[in-house]
Amino acid sequence: MQTSIIVLAQQLPLLKSCLASIELFTESPYELIVINDGGDKEISSYLAFSKRARSFATNQPAGVAAGYNLGASLAGGEHLIFMRDHMMVSEDWLSSLNGCARRHPGAAMVGPVSNDVSGPQRLPVQCSEMEQLDHIAKSFALSKAGQAKTATRLLSHLLLVRHRAFDELGGFDERFEMECYEDDDLCYRALQAGYSLHIALDCFVRYIQPPPLFPDDPNWYNTRLSLNREKARQKWGFDITSALYEMKRKATVSLCMIVKNEEATLKRCLDSVACLVDEIIIVDTGSTDLTKEIALRYTDKVADFTWVDDFSKARNYAFSLATQDYLLWMDADDIFLPADAEKFTRLTAALDWDTDAVSMNYNLAFDEHGNLTSSLTRNRLVKRENGFRWHGVVHEYLEVSGKVHRSDISITHGRMHGNSSRNLNIYENRYAAGEIFSSRDLYYFANELREHKQWLKAISFYEMFLQQVDSWVEDRINACGSLSDCFRELGNIQDAKAKALQAFSYDLPRAESCCRLGSLYMLENDFSKAIFWYKLASGLTKPADSYSILQHACWSWLPHLQLCVCYDRIGQYERACAHNEKAAEYIPNDSKVLANRAYFTGLGVAVQSYILGGSNQ
Repeated sequence: MQTSIIVLAQQLPLLKSCLASIELFTESPYELIVINDGGDKEISSYLAFSKRARSFATNQPAGVAAGYNLGASLAGGEHLIFMRDHMMVSEDWLSSLNGCARRHPGAAMVGPVSNDVSGPQRLPVQCSEMEQLDHIAKSFALSKAGQAKTATRLLSHLLLVRHRAFDELGGFDERFEMECYEDDDLCYRALQAGYSLHIALDCFVRYIQPPPLFPDDPNWYNTRLSLNREKARQKWGFDITSALYEMKRKATVSLCMIVKNEEATLKRCLDSVACLVDEIIIVDTGSTDLTKEIALRYTDKVADFTWVDDFSKARNYAFSLATQDYLLWMDADDIFLPADAEKFTRLTAALDWDTDAVSMNYNLAFDEHGNLTSSLTRNRLVKRENGFRWHGVVHEYLEVSGKVHRSDISITHGRMHGNSSRNLNIYENRYAAGEIFSSRDLYYFANELREHKQWLKAISFYEMFLQQVDSWVEDRINACGSLSDCFRELGNIQDAKAKALQAFSYDLPRAESCCRLGSLYMLENDFSKAIFWYKLASGLTKPADSYSILQHACWSWLPHLQLCVCYDRIGQYERACAHNEKAAEYIPNDSKVLANRAYFTGLGVAVQSYILGGSNQ
């Protein structure tokens, strides 16, 4: 396959550097076409000595669109590389662009990343010397090998375009004359024609700020930018640059799951999600029941994975089998409720092109009345081409970056398994083998120990975790709460209070910590102090976006129900009754609320006899 490199020459000093970099870093086969824009005599004389380049001169400055179109009309390559003379290429640049085009056959255009340019191709790096170019390019070629990302806007400073697509689209629109908006216009037409655009992340080229084309008119560029913006608006009826950045698309989705012995839950899960996705990938890690048979009713993409006590490896393997735009992960005991399924359908029908991940609520538990009691936020839907990976052998997490869309969609967890020792055994075996645990491993090992009522050992590992300097602040806060609970189970109320208070050293008070302290003081019948902490909890605002687990009761009805008890114990029945009614606003049919109401009625306390507000609570 031959590639045609078309260079628009306007400044001789820049052209020399540009062509030298092409000669140094470009492997054959390729043809080199140089358009001498305006027929500069010095450029013509220089090009006369070139053995590689075919050069063509225009009588008058033609500009980017016309100059590129002229070069394309002379080119015979399957891929066209349009390039301004103020660009310098790096090692393997052409193979990176061509490789990206081959891996994405639906792409009309591919662009590199570069310094000092606008939009998604920009990298915030300094690159003023050749040595810097070489270092940056090599680092990206190694760390981003084969990686690309979709885009809606590519710049014409250096651009690969499939020759077939270029002809189909009609080339650059020459109404834009010297420069500005010819690239946005071509990108918009390509997307409207059903093509995709990609950025080859392993291709870095250096942008050099060119001198002004018309030094006698310092405002020339800004004037041209304004004129061409208006020309584009007249052509399309709107600002196409804004339209490109705001463009949405129908996103295809691969559901990726790992399962083992999930015959009791898998059908319920897949029934809730099958109609929402374009592909279902199920990786079985050793089922001995009917799990695989159930999975095969929904997809033929059921794969086996030998279990190696590592959840991340299994999940990453499932991700590697997917082929669609985005990857959705779920566990077999997760479901989409109908309202959330509708939200998911609307989301994927019109997703921003530059969305790298979508976070969703994860509803973990409900009370007997269906009220949500525990939830957190997880990154659930991720762009496949970004290559995001799972980390951690147990309690694994998905590391994402870029633009994360915070959705109001919820996935509901409906646990149907008992409290297994599997995770604890994995941790204990790895620790016994001498593995150095990360901060995260220490935290989740301590959690497993606590859930298995190994209070003293859990305390030891929580304390080790809190000594680490690289731990997440939310885990630190939760560790303090768990330590408090462990000490409480051991009957050590003073240390339990101390650990609950330690959580405040990491962030502002959380309702969970305040309620924990209130309950500890209630154990000591110190109701005045319990009232202080429950009142504080009742006045806090629940976070709208938290990746930590939220205990919703602590942020709503629980402080009021406990204040009802505390005020009753000190004989302030009106206040007690008022807080019971406040709790009733959240859980009106709860048996405790109804029993309290009957109790206060028996005492002759009128429901509206005390109004909560301000310091009078």
